[in-house]
Amino acid sequence: MPAVDRYLHTGSLAAFKATFLSGLSLAFFGIGLYRLWYQFNFYNLHFSADMGMVTVGANIARVAVMALLVLLAHRNGFSRATRGVFAWSGFVLMTASSVLYLIDLFFNTADFEALRVVVGGVGLVGGEVIWVFFLERLRPGEAFFYAAGGLALSCALSLAMGYLDPAVSGMVNLFVPALSVFAYWQAMARLDERGSAGEGAGKAPGADTLYEQDPLRRGVAQTLAAFFLYAFLLGMALGYPDGRERELSQAVRSIHQVLVVALVALVVWLVLVRGRSFRLSGYWLFQNALMMASICFLMSGQAGSEEASAFLLTNAVTCFYIPLVFFSYCIGRHVLQPTTIVYAVAYGGSLLCMAAGRIVVYAVGPALDHGLWLLIAMAIVALVEATLVMRPRFMGDWPVGFELCRGASETARDDAFEGEGEAEGADARATGSGRTVESAGAAACGRGPASPVEAFAQRFGLSETEEAIVSLIAQGRSRAFIARALSYSENTIRNYTRTVYRKAQVHSKQELLDKVAEAHGEGAGLGREGSAGAKPDGSS
Repeated sequence: MPAVDRYLHTGSLAAFKATFLSGLSLAFFGIGLYRLWYQFNFYNLHFSADMGMVTVGANIARVAVMALLVLLAHRNGFSRATRGVFAWSGFVLMTASSVLYLIDLFFNTADFEALRVVVGGVGLVGGEVIWVFFLERLRPGEAFFYAAGGLALSCALSLAMGYLDPAVSGMVNLFVPALSVFAYWQAMARLDERGSAGEGAGKAPGADTLYEQDPLRRGVAQTLAAFFLYAFLLGMALGYPDGRERELSQAVRSIHQVLVVALVALVVWLVLVRGRSFRLSGYWLFQNALMMASICFLMSGQAGSEEASAFLLTNAVTCFYIPLVFFSYCIGRHVLQPTTIVYAVAYGGSLLCMAAGRIVVYAVGPALDHGLWLLIAMAIVALVEATLVMRPRFMGDWPVGFELCRGASETARDDAFEGEGEAEGADARATGSGRTVESAGAAACGRGPASPVEAFAQRFGLSETEEAIVSLIAQGRSRAFIARALSYSENTIRNYTRTVYRKAQVHSKQELLDKVAEAHGEGAGLGREGSAGAKPDGSS
């Protein structure tokens, strides 16, 4: 296999297929099916941008459940049993919602529409949280691929499903939750096998304290504020001018699905095959271009402008999923709280703000003499939220998607991928060329190793799981705590720890911590040298 760095920049289509299209392919379909169900039941496939105020009620119910989730997790954490509750509750409630849809369809009524959307919204919390459990155990490139690729797959499936007979699409909708949960169980089992084989199953939350640094901490707060303001704008724009449902023609909705698939394919190719960085500021420019164009169409007031605006907003809502999920994943890898809590705060807050925007327009819009005042207010909010993210160096030298950073230079990265030759399995990638490219990438992002533990992991060639264990040991965590955080047994953690001791040639916890401190000093020196001109072979 051609050389692949630890963030899974692959450098060629052959390496991309070998890295991403094997082993966890069921997860790709599982996330796609979950998103398909979401689009079918909340965004009405080919006929409207959403379900109007019914969607608002469902989103408020989802936020309430997410708030309860945060409270429970803060007190008790997430055990295997708790994760099972989320899987089963999502499956049961989403299936119940699908049954209500079929009843309305067969009897040609809308008696259960509001109930089914609210029940589905509550169940959707479990349906989406289980995939956060999955994503948080992945390496950065994998998390990016499955989040973005699952979205593209859902749009492709929605495109086909929108042209089926309603009875057929309703029956498909009935089975989708079960298929998604089945794919989740299979994917998690595969991750357990991968972890037992020593390949690593991702990095545990709380692995370091990266986001305690400035300007990262302020940058994260600004990014969350931008997300919330953008979601508020989406709610206002979708509800303009009076909060009613925004309709779309079948052709327009189909074009939307095709464009999203093409966009995701392009972004995945640029990031994971060509090795470009995924920077929020660049993607945020695209999101705001959609929003600004939508507002301009509404201001024009010409024939067809409302449908054009709804088309752009539908694209904006769909594409908002990628930065929101990947941002939550990146932050979750470097804070003490579980990734699920980060996701609940970011996504739940965005849903609440979107509902608030829709409610404001519903309450204020009909009372205004002219909708222009609403549009001016929306334009001002758009300028504020765009400025929060699209300023130069708003997080210093760190892009929010820093873990998919490009190498030290285009030439160095290309030479590293093309000149390294054949890698000898996962361990060779972790200890050899992969670490070299990773160090160059760190230098390009304006940093050395992110933490003493990362420097230690680079020096001794630790897997992702071993690095996470060392980080938690360095924080003084017990073996029982580490086992819960990584979803392994205590015996498995003991075996991993012995492997780390053997690699580092130490015999006690104190010797291990001394080696971590020693490696950090050497790693910082290497980081400074790398920034001056790292070479693909590791020399400088």
